[in-house]
Amino acid sequence: MKKKKKLKESLKQGNKKMLRRAELALKNEFYLEASWIISAMLEKRVKYILEKVEVQKQGLVNSFDQNIKRIKHLRLTSDLPLLTDHIEIQLIDALRIWKNQRNEVMKDMLVRHITKERMERLANDGFRILQGWNTSVKAFKHDSVKN
Repeated sequence: MKKKKKLKESLKQGNKKMLRRAELALKNEFYLEASWIISAMLEKRVKYILEKVEVQKQGLVNSFDQNIKRIKHLRLTSDLPLLTDHIEIQLIDALRIWKNQRNEVMKDMLVRHITKERMERLANDGFRILQGWNTSVKAFKHDSVKN
């Protein structure tokens, strides 16, 4: 039992460490790095919710976009109170829009100069969405432990 407790604590520390790194990158105007850290954290949150809501087949790895679509589909079609109570459709849509904007910025970097303001807006929007997901996931965890 001790190993599981240590593993959970190390995962929590890893999440906090990633959040501190994202905040530090934003503070020091490394907006692209902040966006990628935020993206990794959001992907972990989405995978966590999917793992708790449905049984995944072993070895099946879906992309971030597929996972977002899956959560939205489950949220709209299923009768899972944990999902419907804590995950808002607007939050899922905002995440998908932000992910698409991040991808556009990455593609545009190869062709033309990306303004500092665009990068800053991308990172700040991602951070705002991450805060919304963190709140939802915390409430989701709290209620899933009760049940």
